Amino acid sequence: MLRYPALVDGEEGAYGVVFPDLPGCVAMGHTISEALLHAEEVLRDYVAAMEKHGWEIAAPSAFADVDVPPGNILIVVPLVRRPAVAWLARRIAQLA
Repeated sequence: MLRYPALVDGEEGAYGVVFPDLPGCVAMGHTISEALLHAEEVLRDYVAAMEKHGWEIAAPSAFADVDVPPGNILIVVPLVRRPAVAWLARRIAQLA
């Protein structure tokens, strides 16, 4: 599973997450937890859109190589692909 470094910043009520390796791939949330959940979703959708168009997806940078601006927190976000979720939803529906 790929894991992308991400930067979290903000203040209570407005947090943002950016992926230095993936321009334009950003997420927001009212809480840090919400922003991180949205970051996982945005990363998945961003990569899916890039693949759909046949565009090259940047490999994740090494954690130690990411420049962390003051006030930011460096985290890692796993790339969880949608097909696994779709498969699980179908499987649950079959069992119901």
